[in-house]
Amino acid sequence: MTPRVLACVVAYHPDSHRLSALIARLLPDVAQVLVIDNGQTIDPAAGPWSGMTAVQWHLAPGNLGVGAALNLARQRALDGAFDFLLSFDQDSLPPAGYLAGLLDIWARAGEAAGGWAALGPAVRDETTGRALPVQRVDAHQRLVPSADPWSAQQAVAVDHVITSGCLYPAAALSAVGPFRGGWFVDMVDTEWCWRARHRGWAVMQTGAVVLQHTIGKAGVKVLGRQVLAHPPQRIYFQVRNTLWLMRSHDVPRGWRRKLLAPLARKLLLQPLLPERRLARLLAAVRGGVHGLLQRPPG
Repeated sequence: MTPRVLACVVAYHPDSHRLSALIARLLPDVAQVLVIDNGQTIDPAAGPWSGMTAVQWHLAPGNLGVGAALNLARQRALDGAFDFLLSFDQDSLPPAGYLAGLLDIWARAGEAAGGWAALGPAVRDETTGRALPVQRVDAHQRLVPSADPWSAQQAVAVDHVITSGCLYPAAALSAVGPFRGGWFVDMVDTEWCWRARHRGWAVMQTGAVVLQHTIGKAGVKVLGRQVLAHPPQRIYFQVRNTLWLMRSHDVPRGWRRKLLAPLARKLLLQPLLPERRLARLLAAVRGGVHGLLQRPPG
């Protein structure tokens, strides 16, 4: 029996051609496509969307953020008795046969897959051509390279996977619980994966399926390092949510130490970027204060 899969796409001011290509790629392979428009820029009756009558549209009244949007899709998957949720953001375009490849890996795992919370692809940055590195903590809480998902034609256990292109079974969505809607954006996928692992579920990744995904632009060179020039609001969420994540008991100690270095670089380098320096500095400081003093929602 073919599993019923709900595909969701979280969009915010998307490139219309890129998003329509993603939807067209998904429609033949899934039972339903749900597009959540967080930017109030999509008119389903106009442009490239007008002929996509099989798509379910959720036109949010405001920007719900990634976490709340994923929760809408999660609830739709559970209420609609779907077997899986396949999530994407607007910056990904899966190859033909993408879902079939993931489902094949799932089926070949047999009973072991009953304990899987998520199955993600190997990810390559479309902008730089680089493979997204995979690390996990060992029994001694040391951060070590994971079994290489690029050479694995089955699936290997990892600590977390990115949301885009990830396949979640309904059983895990129900057992692990909602995504952290109050986190808005950044670390939402990481937190859910670590929460799942803390509850005894496995997070898996396979090299048999590869996803090209836009992870980030080259950025601006500051003190010899390439730094992504995020807007101040995004810097706030990155700093705050990283600190919230480090305070979570679900996060292994090795990863808490690992998160310190990029957090320190962000606090140091973002205010040195050529534009909006004061706004970036204030956003980083505000995120740090809230990350340390506020209680994480959920």
